[in-house]
Amino acid sequence: MISEPELVGGDGDAPTPPPYGPPPYGPTPPAGDAPAEDLPGGGGERRARPPWLWALGGVLVSSALWAGGLYAYQAMGPSLGGYRTSDNLCDAADLPALRAKYGERAEGTDEGQNRHEALDQALCSVTLSAAGDDDGPGYGIDVTYDLHKVTDPGPEFEPFATGSGWDGWDWKPVEGLGERALFAQDDEGYAALRVLDGQAVLSMMFSVQAEYDPDQEDPPPEPDASATRGVKDLMVKDMRTLMAELKR
Repeated sequence: MISEPELVGGDGDAPTPPPYGPPPYGPTPPAGDAPAEDLPGGGGERRARPPWLWALGGVLVSSALWAGGLYAYQAMGPSLGGYRTSDNLCDAADLPALRAKYGERAEGTDEGQNRHEALDQALCSVTLSAAGDDDGPGYGIDVTYDLHKVTDPGPEFEPFATGSGWDGWDWKPVEGLGERALFAQDDEGYAALRVLDGQAVLSMMFSVQAEYDPDQEDPPPEPDASATRGVKDLMVKDMRTLMAELKR
């Protein structure tokens, strides 16, 4: 075992001061060595620092580093998981599966976007028809995309997706799509799909549009709800394609 060095100079003189001798806060010299008042730094004992002071110092340094890392993380914001802001959601939402069954897009499409340091939003509304125009029966597709760049949308996802505006809808989970996904449809020709994937929230709404002449007094006919059969799988496919496109 290695013993502490003695604070003894030659012929009983005071020990050599730093930087050539041991530090002034070293162990108290044994009896018979130089008196305390002759030690560098004045009269009285200088005791060794307790070991717990070094442990406390290590904890404080670690806490400071952790706090600095947390601040840097908050300053950078949450990871967006590869999602990007959409310049034109209608371009990204090609809808190949739905188009294969319900027809090509009509000429008229609506798209919009809103950018903010905390939230980017985009929407796209298109009409599909067998003729590829506004004649004949059509099917409306409304797509929305919210990219949350500061807060976590997870806690609000389900309450918002299944809120009071969807009374009577039976929402079912969709496995293997994003972090969480919900699907519902009614018996009047409507179906909806909502997806949470990290900081991104996407929705797709499908509706059967009935032919109607506003110049006629007769009420519009009921939409053909049978057209929604099998629409869930098509919407899931197109949503998966859209999510991949928004990460390119």
